[in-house]
Amino acid sequence: MTAAPLADTREAQAERPADFMEAHPEGTTVTEINAAADLGSATKVLSVMRRELGYGIRRGPDRRVVCARSNKRRRVRTYVLTHRPARAVQLPLALE
Repeated sequence: MTAAPLADTREAQAERPADFMEAHPEGTTVTEINAAADLGSATKVLSVMRRELGYGIRRGPDRRVVCARSNKRRRVRTYVLTHRPARAVQLPLALE
């Protein structure tokens, strides 16, 4: 019997690639991010991280990788995490 999949929020999905990208400041590819963070759609999560959640993600240096079953090389885009969103500060409540 298999367990039901956990409901994963966008914030939880964003934390995993952010941790991975922070550990690899030289840049990571979408394939590496997807393999490390187990995302459904890595490009969608990266887009939401940048546009809606406030993460700073910029394009890193392109890498040249060998194509499968060939000796040819192709360029692969990398991404770099520049900053995480600022956490809101909880102000003390004066109930008097």
